[in-house]
Amino acid sequence: EGWMDADAHRAMVEHAARANMNMVRVWGGGMILPDAFYDECDRQGLMIFHDMMYAQPGHPPKATATQDAELRHIIRRLSHHPAIAVWDGCNECAVKMDQWTSIFATFVMTVVAQEDTSRAVWPSCPADGWAT
Repeated sequence: EGWMDADAHRAMVEHAARANMNMVRVWGGGMILPDAFYDECDRQGLMIFHDMMYAQPGHPPKATATQDAELRHIIRRLSHHPAIAVWDGCNECAVKMDQWTSIFATFVMTVVAQEDTSRAVWPSCPADGWAT
């Protein structure tokens, strides 16, 4: 991801579209991709299921001013892209309100929902959905 130039990101999305994919996932254990990726998804009509950049217990969020600002920056930078279909909190961390993973609902996805009211927010990938 980090070593690929803009042309490589565009080609990756073009190949996904040619393969008749209709959605790709930005993995939470990776990185926020360059603008060329999101721009090409928009152009090709390819939807994005977008993780926040947290993965398993090894990289949990902390409700700090720095992480709040980072989340807000990411959503503000990307939310204008029509390709983004859904935001989700993390990679492979079952969000349960009585466990440490509740921070994904009480902090991460709360910030995301505040910044982008136009899209669905999902607890994690995979997830059973939200419980009340």
